Amino acid sequence: MYCTNCGATISEAGRFCSRCGAQIQPPSTPTSLTPVKPAIDESMGTHFKVLSWLYLVFGALGAIAGVSVFAFFSSIGYGLAGLHLEGLPFRFPHLASGIGFLIAMVLLIFSVPGMIAGYGLLNFRNWAKPLTIVLSVLNLIHPPFGTLLGIYGLWVLLSRRGELYFQEKMATAQP
Repeated sequence: MYCTNCGATISEAGRFCSRCGAQIQPPSTPTSLTPVKPAIDESMGTHFKVLSWLYLVFGALGAIAGVSVFAFFSSIGYGLAGLHLEGLPFRFPHLASGIGFLIAMVLLIFSVPGMIAGYGLLNFRNWAKPLTIVLSVLNLIHPPFGTLLGIYGLWVLLSRRGELYFQEKMATAQP
């Protein structure tokens, strides 16, 4: 090591130059040129798994309910098939089956996207996050469980920790 003031050779342990008496500055460490990646919060992994499974389970329950409602109303319609009342412009079997079909379709329309979002979150697909955010906002108006699921989903997906975790996992996920 050399003195920065006079150029004399000095020992590594010395604090002052033996020739000129100048204070020795320790050599500076070179700065890294690679950007430092922020560490991801692994506890968010648990939140993503829970959120994914909640959407999968609630979506499956909604789909089962939709199919069950359709089957129930269709069986009522089948049981009323022989009933004819004079003066009515419709037949009860068609009405019962139609009501069952409408209710089933509404349940399926809200359930299938939830199952798709849950699958996408489990596999860290880039389309899953916006879909789940939209579903979480729509769930806010379905108290009490939908509201809780919506709040939890928005917290997990929109928090800074959640964004970093999702981006990191999405970059390493299999296509």
